[in-house]
Amino acid sequence: MVTTTHQPQLATVPLTFPVGLPGFEEHHRFFLVGLGPAYGPWLALRSTLDGGPTFVVAQPYELGIEMTVTIDDLHQALLGITEPSQVVVFVIATLRNPLPTVNLRAPIVLNVEQLRAAQVPQDDSFPLEAPCTVPLFDTARLQPSDD
Repeated sequence: MVTTTHQPQLATVPLTFPVGLPGFEEHHRFFLVGLGPAYGPWLALRSTLDGGPTFVVAQPYELGIEMTVTIDDLHQALLGITEPSQVVVFVIATLRNPLPTVNLRAPIVLNVEQLRAAQVPQDDSFPLEAPCTVPLFDTARLQPSDD
């Protein structure tokens, strides 16, 4: 089990999904790309194939969501996970107005050392569309801070 607090911030990183993503099994390579300051914690997970899918993702703790993710033996072996410190968790957003929802039932688990990732299903107690209070785009994030 991995708790999603205190995970490192990622920038643009090429990732390998050994089995693709459900519905997109032919897409095995993705880039994790920052969307810019107005998007805050939200990132784009973009397929390297022309015309491939792009997903909006974020680390749950950056959205104020604390969750414990269970990683079964199959996914641990597939991703080469031997220590919790190797793991960063992302959730996929569904873009809704005014605020997105996030899929907590099937988070993306990333081994940050091997740059291998997979969507790892959780039990039915996790919602497919959890409300999120962090907007996708917020011009207030562009204002200089008083620090």
